[in-house]
Amino acid sequence: MEAIQEGGKQVKLLSKQTQVLSLNWLGAPTNTWESSQAGGDYTELSMSSNNVQLLANKGYFDLAGMSMEQKTLFVKNISLQYQGPPSGLNGVAGDAVEIITMLSDVPISVQDLAGPGWYPSSMSSDNCFLRRVQTWAISTDSGTFGSYFQLMNETVDGMAEETTSDRVYYAVYVRLIIKKIGPAEVSPITGVTIPGIRFVIQADVKEEPEFVYLMRQRRAYELQQSPDVD
Repeated sequence: MEAIQEGGKQVKLLSKQTQVLSLNWLGAPTNTWESSQAGGDYTELSMSSNNVQLLANKGYFDLAGMSMEQKTLFVKNISLQYQGPPSGLNGVAGDAVEIITMLSDVPISVQDLAGPGWYPSSMSSDNCFLRRVQTWAISTDSGTFGSYFQLMNETVDGMAEETTSDRVYYAVYVRLIIKKIGPAEVSPITGVTIPGIRFVIQADVKEEPEFVYLMRQRRAYELQQSPDVD
């Protein structure tokens, strides 16, 4: 955690990252995929022929020192840094990858990937700083340049702006949108590489009046106990 001074305020610059993930098609007789991980960040949810899903959700920013001093973290900016674009080996136009990145002050489950406040997630939108859903695909143009995936679509949500929690959790979810087993035409792709992804948070750290701080803690506890209800 790096601390800098900006306009008389203490500003924190925090960063965490997941390492590169390689997915390789094994072919017959198993017709499954296998993963090779530089950092061991990802848990394999499914590795079957047409259903590959992995989730890295064990990492967090440790803010224990801040919470012990009864200070509040106000997030000013969040940026995601990609090591490079996703890429495929022997990929063709139409092969795609979905990548979901999330930041929250409560642990992130598989159900929460649907979005805070949205079914079937139990997470409140006030707990989520960021959820970014990206679809990367190989097009007729990108396929001629080493099968690099191009960003085709992106949606962003998340409403949290401050926290008194002693942790901020981050997660990366990966799903291949690739057909390897028929009956119709299948992709010849034999490998997919997901780059390392770095989360960077710029935030103010402030000491608030005790009553305000305690009310924030109470609100945070209530949000953790119950999901959003319309």
